[in-house]
Amino acid sequence: MTAAPIQPPLSASGRYIVDAHGRRVRLAGVNWYGAHEDDGVVSGLDRTDRVRLARAIARLGFNSVRLPFSLWMTEQAAPVPDEYLAANPDLSGSAPMQVYDACVEALTGAGLVVILNCHTLDPGWCCADDDEQGLWFNDRWPAGRFFAAWQQLAARYRSNPLVAGMDIMNEPRRSRVGRRILTPAWGSGRTTDLAAMYTMAGNLIHDVSPDVLIICEGPGYAADLAGVARHPVRLERPGKVVYSLHDYSWFHPREQPRAAYLEQMHRAGGYLLSERIAPLWIGEFGIGTGSLAGFSGVWWNNFEAWLTENDVDWCWWALNGTQPRGTVPVAGRHRSRWGDGEGFGLLAPDWRGVANPQVLDILRAMIPPRTGPGVSD
Repeated sequence: MTAAPIQPPLSASGRYIVDAHGRRVRLAGVNWYGAHEDDGVVSGLDRTDRVRLARAIARLGFNSVRLPFSLWMTEQAAPVPDEYLAANPDLSGSAPMQVYDACVEALTGAGLVVILNCHTLDPGWCCADDDEQGLWFNDRWPAGRFFAAWQQLAARYRSNPLVAGMDIMNEPRRSRVGRRILTPAWGSGRTTDLAAMYTMAGNLIHDVSPDVLIICEGPGYAADLAGVARHPVRLERPGKVVYSLHDYSWFHPREQPRAAYLEQMHRAGGYLLSERIAPLWIGEFGIGTGSLAGFSGVWWNNFEAWLTENDVDWCWWALNGTQPRGTVPVAGRHRSRWGDGEGFGLLAPDWRGVANPQVLDILRAMIPPRTGPGVSD
């Protein structure tokens, strides 16, 4: 089950993402993470060849990969330890950014859309209320370095049209800067105005790479896009804005009735689809894959019903069979050792098989688009 080739560049047309010919592209992907964490390198390169992995992702039917990074990672010159690259010996001696480049090349070489995501400023596990990663600046990373890094990445990949989206920042939320706790808002006109930040970042990126999608997450851990109704992100280059929500069981009350869930999701961002304002992409969602117990629970049944009914684009958290070394930034709390199992992982710990084939079947059933330009009824 390999997805049909995608013809970039991608654009936003009403509520849909469309290809160069105006046909709907329903992004259905996986998050491959690790480059934002302590060592600045994705997990799995010690266990499987990156080209083989990329081809396997495409063969499973997915068409896209979200690839988180940290600003810290983009500036590191020291080589990644060889033990993290054991199955990719040609990368020995490579700095983290060079390893990231090689992964991007492998993924797009397999025909997959790559969506870059600034997951954190400092390296480490995300996310926590006290990690100081909830804004695009903190005491160590001024906003100017954030914007400059995005321009540099846009320039780095502008010749690769399948690097088709820039997910500007992960899960905006309250963050300490200096002695103050600052809260991101949407359209406030203040220092923490997300809409203004996305506008600036998008226009700066488009100065360098005019075809990429600019993906904008809402505040409250990417759970609230209500502010878009009054203050949409308007870039100088039209047709390039996509909005993003994340959704997990802990974002909702336990045993939440279906009607209440649907109303919450509509207010949070689903209205963008029903009112045909803009595309909406669920950049993260996931549940334990060790058994099917969670897939018969209230949250999953609500989520699957909403996603299916609204024909939403999505990206599963996570592809990973294992975790990287992870520590909560600033707070310093240990989260994971290199090679620890990933409870939400689609792949088995050896990175060569699927952890739970029934979970893969559930996700595959959600891949085909039902509506949109060029989609047969």
